[in-house]
Amino acid sequence: MGLTSSLPGRLTEELLEDYLQLTYLTRNDIVKLVKKTMLVSPDYETLNPHHRYDLDTIISLLPELKYNPFRDRILRIFSSEKDGRLSFEDMLDLCSAMSENCPYEVKARWAFQIYDFNGDGSIDAEDIGIMVDRLTNGKINSELDKSHIANVLLKAINLQKSGSINQLEFEHAIGKMPDFASTFSFKI
Repeated sequence: MGLTSSLPGRLTEELLEDYLQLTYLTRNDIVKLVKKTMLVSPDYETLNPHHRYDLDTIISLLPELKYNPFRDRILRIFSSEKDGRLSFEDMLDLCSAMSENCPYEVKARWAFQIYDFNGDGSIDAEDIGIMVDRLTNGKINSELDKSHIANVLLKAINLQKSGSINQLEFEHAIGKMPDFASTFSFKI
């Protein structure tokens, strides 16, 4: 007779091991997220890794997102269906990227996608203008000021002088920011 698992949500040891292999999360982190998810799960007993949770539910599970000015982008980028809703496994990916254990290079790749608002594979003046709006709550009204900020950033980061920042340039710039990994993090 085998030992019965005390894992919540009828999560199997095998699936937990898969999650441990595929994420930067600890066993405790994953179990904690399963328990939180079970509180809002449709049947409160069984974890359905493919059930899609809406924004309000996600915020109740991950309150760190509530006031994040990039919340909609985060949900869009981490949503496997690109619908702004997250499955449990999408939330695992998000929590993994935001984990203290996640290497800065991986965090930088996710951050790049979040800040590439127009989805063209680069961060250009338009993307930077949107970032400025979100970070300042729209308090920088002047297009001239936004353009100046964009030009300063592009001049400093865009090493190829192409007019936009590619992923490698972004990762290089982020690598020079010692607090990036800690600011692009939260605990479950």
